Amino acid sequence: MARTRQPELTRAALLDAALAVLRDHGAALSLDAVARAAGVSKGGLLHHYPTRDALLRALGFALIDDFRHKLDAAHAAELAAHGPARGAWLRAYITLTFTPDQDGEALHAALAPLAGHPALLAGLSEAQAFLLTDAEADGVPPGTAHAIRLACDGYWMGDLTGLPRLNGTQAQALRETLTAWTR
Repeated sequence: MARTRQPELTRAALLDAALAVLRDHGAALSLDAVARAAGVSKGGLLHHYPTRDALLRALGFALIDDFRHKLDAAHAAELAAHGPARGAWLRAYITLTFTPDQDGEALHAALAPLAGHPALLAGLSEAQAFLLTDAEADGVPPGTAHAIRLACDGYWMGDLTGLPRLNGTQAQALRETLTAWTR
């Protein structure tokens, strides 16, 4: 990576490198591997992210932000295709849940090591508070809206938690059922 006096660009490049390392090596991410992937010294990495947890936390925030942009785009596509009918946001959430995404897998890998650090997770939880408010604002009864979102989250996080994975037929049945609940 070329030297830059634009720290925000450097931090973005370091997060891109961390994402690439997570994709290749999972949660075994090391600061040395990230520095190598970014083409900087370990000291350069530590200047911006003084600990592995700080790097993973920043990556978690970046991936949440990226997910929110993808969700906004999927919601806009749902609105364009079907108008402002109730459940449009939840259908977009369902669509993203059942669409394979390497960044989602990277988010799992980034968040897993933070599970034992409630203070670090607190900020990430606050950054995702929109999931509650947007689900409730979608015109579906709140209990149904949260059941849909939590079912999607459980499906999405199954690999991280070691839950048995649904086969293709089972996943499609779940997706159809959740979609029907949005109407």
